[in-house]
Amino acid sequence: MALKKKTSKKAAKKAPPPKAATTKKALKATSTKALKSDPVIRSKGQHVLYVDSRFFFPADSSLGYIDHFQEGRQTVVAGTGLVAALPLPVNAVIKSVTVYYKNTGTEDMQFFILKKSIDHHCPSGEVEVTIDFLPPATLAPDNFVAKYIDHFDAGGLIKDKYLYFMEVYGTGKLSEKDVRLFRGIRIDYTYLG
Repeated sequence: MALKKKTSKKAAKKAPPPKAATTKKALKATSTKALKSDPVIRSKGQHVLYVDSRFFFPADSSLGYIDHFQEGRQTVVAGTGLVAALPLPVNAVIKSVTVYYKNTGTEDMQFFILKKSIDHHCPSGEVEVTIDFLPPATLAPDNFVAKYIDHFDAGGLIKDKYLYFMEVYGTGKLSEKDVRLFRGIRIDYTYLG
């Protein structure tokens, strides 16, 4: 009988591990490989990125903002600006930006893409990537219009060691007839790698 006990102990040592542990390891290895081999924002070629108005906030928090959900966003203090970081990788080249907005007033709003260096103060002329006007316009059924912009400093190249951001200036509701809302933007770009 003593021999039978030794045999059963050896059999217990050679039993395979539970299947749940094996499956868990396989899933972990698969998900890690997927993340490393397929970076979405950094794949070479043409890309389109939409940035909603909810990514934009007043440059000064005391200005406040009002969000109109689908209609867009405005500052509480009329005629001031909303800003947001430009979420593009280094070596991307901006081909065009389309700004979606509502301006039922009589004065232009403005759109800027600006940059600042991470290691020095940039004089005027170095900070401007593009500046354009968003003129008053109406379009049925809800008065939203689009402005296409295709002129950029350095051919639209996103350079290393610079921080890029966007600003929409002149938002607000000055009266019932003068409403200036920012809805969002579309960025067409190429990533060079």
